[in-house]
Amino acid sequence: MISRIAVIARREFIAAVANKAFIIGVFLMPVMIGLSVWIPTVAERFKSDKVRVVAIIDRTPPPQTGAIKAMESLKQLVLRENGKDPVGKLDFEEARAGADETTTLELKFDLAERVRAGKLAAFFEINPGRDKDPGQLAYYSGAAFDKDMLTSVAARLAAISQLQRSAPSNPLLWARVEKRYKAEELAQMLYAGSKAQDNLLVQRELPTRDGSGKVVDGKAVESVFRALVPVFAVILMFMAVMVGGSPQLNGVLEEKMNRIGEVLLGSAMPMEILCGKLIGMSLTGLVLSSIYLGGGLLVGRNQGFLPEIRPEIPVWFLLFQVLALLMFGSLFIAVGSACSDLKQAQTMLTPVTLTASLPMLLMLPVIEDPNGNLARVVSLFPPATPMLMLARIAAGAQLAWWEPVLGALLVLVTTLGTLWVAARIFQNGYLHQGQAPSLRLLLSWLVRRN
Repeated sequence: MISRIAVIARREFIAAVANKAFIIGVFLMPVMIGLSVWIPTVAERFKSDKVRVVAIIDRTPPPQTGAIKAMESLKQLVLRENGKDPVGKLDFEEARAGADETTTLELKFDLAERVRAGKLAAFFEINPGRDKDPGQLAYYSGAAFDKDMLTSVAARLAAISQLQRSAPSNPLLWARVEKRYKAEELAQMLYAGSKAQDNLLVQRELPTRDGSGKVVDGKAVESVFRALVPVFAVILMFMAVMVGGSPQLNGVLEEKMNRIGEVLLGSAMPMEILCGKLIGMSLTGLVLSSIYLGGGLLVGRNQGFLPEIRPEIPVWFLLFQVLALLMFGSLFIAVGSACSDLKQAQTMLTPVTLTASLPMLLMLPVIEDPNGNLARVVSLFPPATPMLMLARIAAGAQLAWWEPVLGALLVLVTTLGTLWVAARIFQNGYLHQGQAPSLRLLLSWLVRRN
């Protein structure tokens, strides 16, 4: 029995790995990832050199915020300090609000027409709510997303508005007739804040005790990279499940349609065929994920990020990857065994695909609070356990030892259950042709005695 399973597994593995599509896919994914990083950088160089004009309507009661003068002062200050333009190729113009709402709406419509004609990049309205909602900032643009406008202009205008709102409570300004910051002072504060922004927050690991019992402070970590590790791990596992599972379904379906299954059933038991196919294709998915995992670790080492990855993460990744491939692979094979053509398979595959995609929807809440009750409950739900338990571990959660162990056991039990279900469907449905099986027929296959 073991020898027949090994022969089938070897055949499935070699057929998948030697496939041109698999080889191309292995090399194409890193290329696509590299292009996704490289293309935005190159695109920045091809941006238009045309100076864009931004209009600002300041409806703050007199004395107003002085936003335009502050932005111009900031621009000149940074140019003098380091030669860089902090707001890009942007110029500002003042648009005066009317005496009533109707006149102001007409003004905004005229500005909108200029935006539509390409003569104006966008316009802002400071304090549009007046007394009803003071301090608000409205942004009008025809673009769905404009990074320069949001980071260079909107954020600074919001800061200027808040600073001027808080100015009357500053004792240093009480001697002034107009208790407002001057434009040069606003520019100085914005510039000083931007210089200290990069080093404002330093993330560290939790303090521990060494072998002598002395408390050791946590080392500094690259917070951005640390946040990307669980995301990368979950996406890689999901991709391996989809890449490894689809050929399992297509292979079984093709053999069934070509009557090759009848020959196989004459040489081996249904459970042997199922296990062989499952092991062979699971090894294919494991090879794919191992290649990408090794590539990720190599890039991390070259970039100096490898110390940020705890050594147990790759171990847990490989363990949960194997369990996920076996669990979902058996479901893919069961669907292929029950169907007679690709159209039927696509319909029956939808619940399996949705189940496999469920962890992707819960990934961000789990990463944000890996020790929370939600993360603990969903990570012990077997179909989601491989990806979400790994996400919790990679996110730096201090899990009790029994949580990942229990999760692995639950996935293992679920895998054995899905294997049994897949074997029953495989045994009874492999030779079934014609109409797609109903739920009643599938249940009868599970309880039928052979």
